[in-house]
Amino acid sequence: MENENIKAECVLCNDDKKEYSGTLRSTSNFRLHIKRIHSNVLEEFENYIKSTVNERRGTKRKLNDSNPNMHKQQKLNLYFSDHQKNESKQKTFDTNILNYVVCSMKPLSTVEDEHFIKMIKDIDGTLKIFSRRTLSRRILENYTFICEKLKNVFESDPRPSVCTTADIWSTKHKSFMGVTAHWIDENTLTRLSCVLACRRFRGSHTYDKIAELLHEIICEFSIEREQLISTVTDNGSNFVKAFKDFGCVMDWNFQIDDLEFNDDRENADEEECTDDDVATFESIDVDDTMTQETEIFLPHHLRCASHTLSLIATTDFNKILKGTSASRINHSVMGKCTTLWNLSRRPKSSEIIHTILNCSLKYPCPTRWNSLYDGITQLLKYKDKLNLVLKELNVKYSFKDIDFEYLEELAALLKPIAGALDFLQSENQCYYGQLLPTLYSLKTRLEMLKEKNFRHLANMITPLVNSLIKRFSDFFELSPSINEAILATCFHPCYKLRWISNEYDHEKNRIQNLCINAAENIFNNDITNNSNSSDEDDDNFIVYSSQPEAKTIKKADLEVVTFFNDKAKSLNILNNYPIIKKLFIRFNTSLCSSAPVERMFSMAGFINNPTRNKLSDITFEKLVFLKGNKDKLTI
Repeated sequence: MENENIKAECVLCNDDKKEYSGTLRSTSNFRLHIKRIHSNVLEEFENYIKSTVNERRGTKRKLNDSNPNMHKQQKLNLYFSDHQKNESKQKTFDTNILNYVVCSMKPLSTVEDEHFIKMIKDIDGTLKIFSRRTLSRRILENYTFICEKLKNVFESDPRPSVCTTADIWSTKHKSFMGVTAHWIDENTLTRLSCVLACRRFRGSHTYDKIAELLHEIICEFSIEREQLISTVTDNGSNFVKAFKDFGCVMDWNFQIDDLEFNDDRENADEEECTDDDVATFESIDVDDTMTQETEIFLPHHLRCASHTLSLIATTDFNKILKGTSASRINHSVMGKCTTLWNLSRRPKSSEIIHTILNCSLKYPCPTRWNSLYDGITQLLKYKDKLNLVLKELNVKYSFKDIDFEYLEELAALLKPIAGALDFLQSENQCYYGQLLPTLYSLKTRLEMLKEKNFRHLANMITPLVNSLIKRFSDFFELSPSINEAILATCFHPCYKLRWISNEYDHEKNRIQNLCINAAENIFNNDITNNSNSSDEDDDNFIVYSSQPEAKTIKKADLEVVTFFNDKAKSLNILNNYPIIKKLFIRFNTSLCSSAPVERMFSMAGFINNPTRNKLSDITFEKLVFLKGNKDKLTI
């Protein structure tokens, strides 16, 4: 600074701060810089200069006596510092508005609502609310950002093993295909999940259209065939047919030729798939008439175990009940319950029920598999007040003691199935290795009910157990077709070989050999990969004998045996067994249930409510995608 000449740094130029010359009498050079580089704040800068000009004139003499140039520079710096803070606050506010609309499932028109705008202005008048058009643009930007973020996850080295769930959801006028993805973090061993799509499905739900759209969604996220372990769906015949015709053959990556199995099931004639079929998966080669450019591939198909269990508790239960003496009392009692549930949906009746019970009644819903059990247990909880409720509702009949006795037996019969459903539908804590122990425990718990000496439903227990064994026959026979489930269970620290009861003791050696072969295969693949990388070195000319490889295989065998003898059950012990850890991740990536995609549809129902049904299909998909991946909204 010389005389009245000053030099100042622009605090808005974060990347390259340069000095700009000016004088105390004129700020034209500073104004010119702001006009060229920071034109968006030019008006604000000029207003600031005008508002302070009188103050500068009134204090000119004082400034000359006490280093006025330094005071001026401090004022300029203070202005730009305040502007930076306001700019940062505005950016945070914009992000919060976007998250509010997306995560709270608010209409896009919220940002144009006069009451919403007034509320924000009253809180902080300096904040500006962007338009609906800008909101739509930011939704697109975030959608693109998260898509790329997920692609980077699936393309990371090493590529994670991925399981997907898929289903079709229909409203009155439209249908959508939902797809979710799930994988296990190799460092923390926690399950990670995301929504891939909730895409408009036009036309009939034919198997070929299902395969085409599902393949399209998978390819969009760069998920390769080798890393896609399985897709879990319900037992719908269109999904089963799609995977039969377009499913790829599972490569187990290890040899089991030295083991002797009863493999007659694989050679049996294929039958038409119905709801009565067992919960397993099928796969055949892609149609030869398809060109390579249009080749569609789908992964291994796993039927939703939760859906199959719900069929046992509903379809199978009702079929069995028809041939028993309990059918008459069941018809009477469930008729009373249904009447009460229907009345609870009416506003006036619901108010009376809430006044007496101090809560609303839960009623069965076909898409909520445990809803019947939940509804019955709630009625039993308030059984002392139910007749008062019926009286206030002017219902002619009432519940008798024998009715409650039947409901208690029915609840006890459904309780093991409901517990298994809750356990298998967990998204973050459920691994595929939990399916076998759950099925075996369910069978045991149902058989234990025989000791309760039921009065009405005693004859239902054995047929229900037989229905469970029939629908999951491959699992109870430990068929080679469910080797994936066997390995997933054995490599889970909580189960190992402990789940094998005396009933299956003859299978124990085969299962141990299966686990050892899987471990040896992992070792062989690692050795091959290391060897291939070493062969690229021109100086590596020496060929070694096979003895080191034999030693490594023995190490693999030893690790398996040591793991099985380890009494610890925590997932953390897998860090002590590197081979077992890889096998755990590989075989436990699959889910037991398609519940995650069902939950996504519940969320989609709120987004597509009657007040918002004018959303375009593309905007609707983006909103469901962002809501489902809300933890990744970081742009």
